[in-house]
Amino acid sequence: MILFPKHTNSEDISGTLSFYRPSNKKLDFEVPISLSNAQMLIPDKNLIEGRWNITIDWEFDHTPYLFKKSFMY
Repeated sequence: MILFPKHTNSEDISGTLSFYRPSNKKLDFEVPISLSNAQMLIPDKNLIEGRWNITIDWEFDHTPYLFKKSFMY
């Protein structure tokens, strides 16, 4: 689950989530941001166990934001 600031209007947020798998480029995928109550659920069918890098490139109120994180799933 990806959580965005609750004080923002979810309809005013746009952007993409990019998932990068360092060990296998074929597993990389990107999805557009689609929020429900300032959160977005990524189905686990898209993720397999192991290390992932995520990049969240989003915009709110004409201000761009970029967030990068590595995580183990």
